[in-house]
Amino acid sequence: MFCRNCGRELTGIPEICLGCGARPLAGNSFCNACGAETNPLAEICMKCGTRLSKPTKAAAAAVAAHISPKSRLVTTLLAILFVGQFGAHRFYTGKIETAIVMLVVGILGWVLDALPIPFVGWLGTACHWAVWIWAFIDFIYAVLGKFTDADGKLIENWGV
Repeated sequence: MFCRNCGRELTGIPEICLGCGARPLAGNSFCNACGAETNPLAEICMKCGTRLSKPTKAAAAAVAAHISPKSRLVTTLLAILFVGQFGAHRFYTGKIETAIVMLVVGILGWVLDALPIPFVGWLGTACHWAVWIWAFIDFIYAVLGKFTDADGKLIENWGV
């Protein structure tokens, strides 16, 4: 038997874990059968297939605390549309510093393209490519649910 709170192997059926001081079945981070780390909301251990105890409301609240209230759909659309080049999705998610960098590089690309100076157009093109690749990578992260807001919370909810 393993402690669900810290994953330490237990002998017998103790009332409290000597490793963490919690009740062995009170936690939700480890499997009580094999000791493998588990998702707090998981119902079955992915390593050994044992049914885990139901997740508590506290565990659900802890997981929800790491999810951003921002919309994944809005973030995704802003990143892939024309405004992604100007960092609109980063402004939306509160990442102001990097949004300003994208905005400045995007505008610089347009200005360099408009200048009638020979051999400067490639700099404008390089600026365009840089911000488009950056916005496309952000788009991929947003689609996968791995994009975070300014507080470091994952933007997972598709709703608006």
